Formats: sequence, C-alpha cells, structure tokens
Amino acid sequence: MIGGTSSNILAMAYSDGFAADRLIAETAYRLRDDGVKVAGLVQINTDVPGRTKCDMAVEELYTRTRFQLSEYRGPAARGCRLDHSRLANAAGLLIAILDQDLDLIVINKFGKVEAEGGGLRDLLGRAALLGIPLIVGVPYRNLDQWRIFAAGLADECELSAAALEHWLAAKRLTMAAGDRERPTTDHLRP
Repeated sequence: MIGGTSSNILAMAYSDGFAADRLIAETAYRLRDDGVKVAGLVQINTDVPGRTKCDMAVEELYTRTRFQLSEYRGPAARGCRLDHSRLANAAGLLIAILDQDLDLIVINKFGKVEAEGGGLRDLLGRAALLGIPLIVGVPYRNLDQWRIFAAGLADECELSAAALEHWLAAKRLTMAAGDRERPTTDHLRP
C-alpha cells in the first residue's frame, strides 16, 4: 500500500472493472448490513442477451436508490454509453445526503468523465473536505489524473480485498457502527 493508512481517502487502482465493481459493491453492502452508515455509488452490471456490452446502473447506498446509467444506442453505436444527466442526478442525490452522520462514502469509479473534469469530482471534493472516510475505485488509465486531483491526500493500493480490509480496520470500520469511535480527521482541516 502506498502512503500507509494515514489518509481518510483510499484509491483502489485496478485494470479489471468488473472485479473492482464486484469487490467495492460487496464490501459496501456488507458494511451497510453490519450497521455502518455508508453512502455512495456502487455499480451494478447486467448482461443483456444479444448485446456485447452490459447495462450499467449505480445504486446509492444510503437511500438504496438506483440509477440506470447506460443507454442503448443500437448495435452499430460507438463511443460512450453513459447517460450524463443520470450520473448528475445520482451525484445530486449523494451531495444532498452528505450532511447525514455518515461513517463512510464509497464511489465505485473515478472514471473518464471525472478524469476529464466532470462527473463526480465536486462530490469527491466535498466529501474529502467533510473528513468522512472515502473509498474510490480508480482505473489505471485514470490514475495520473486521479493523483493530480487528489493532490497527495489519498492512500493508494492495488485492488485487493486484503488491502481494503486493512484500510477499513485502520479506520475502525469493520465492526458494527455502535461499537466504534469516529476516526480523527484533523489532518484534512486547513
């Protein structure tokens, strides 16, 4: 792990998006089921018969609201399938609940849209300023842009259940919410 576990932000670098989606979502759901107050977006991929690409949706963890993100534009369509307005709606919902007493925020991907300056960047910045522990999946192709955006304030690790559990344990986020104290966020304050 680069940077140890001193930051309230963990960037998990990956090359396999499906594996990242699965690990991040399974961890977030388990924590939520264990009583951790978790918000954020996890990706749900659904295979569709007759299509080469799956449908993409995200679920906001705190409200359990789902947003269909991909749009089917026909078999000959090229380029991005992401519906930017739906991503903006998901981000707006998440921004509106940041004032809840959250223990953790999970964002499945710092994707192409974020690397280019849009998408969930504002949300990520606001969450970081609040000092709430934050997990972000980062594809290797976007790692340089992530590092510029995070400005050295994030721990980094390869996509790994063990590394994720180690970071969560350091943040005291592996037991029921009522059995732990909130970690300090003093290092994020100006």
